[in-house]
Amino acid sequence: MALMRTGAARRLDLESQNPTPESFLEEIQAILNSGTLRGAREVAERGLALYPDHPELRRVHHALRPFEVRSRPDLKGAYLNPRPNYEWLKKNGAAYAGKWVALDRGELVLASDDFKEAHEALQDREPGGTLIHHIIAL
Repeated sequence: MALMRTGAARRLDLESQNPTPESFLEEIQAILNSGTLRGAREVAERGLALYPDHPELRRVHHALRPFEVRSRPDLKGAYLNPRPNYEWLKKNGAAYAGKWVALDRGELVLASDDFKEAHEALQDREPGGTLIHHIIAL
């Protein structure tokens, strides 16, 4: 298979092929391997529309959704140095693929399959140094 240029996404031809959930997952992986997200979200959306109950397509679709950043007005002025948390993710993230990790100033507090558990694990922590991150594995 020829490598795609960054930004170029192959398209599954739904009329000439009988796509399976696995063919959508392969397509998404090929797009990501090209070094871009362009098209991967669209392919995940199309795959999930055809196979809404497929767990892996649901997981990938969720992982590729646009991220959301929420501000906390109660933390206005709080100093947050995100570097320790990001360094932890870079060093240890691969070992926690598919998990929600709750970090506090570069230290793992909890790894879980459940976002709510990760969120609750950080509730009593001092604000300004915590991070919840979902580590995807494709």
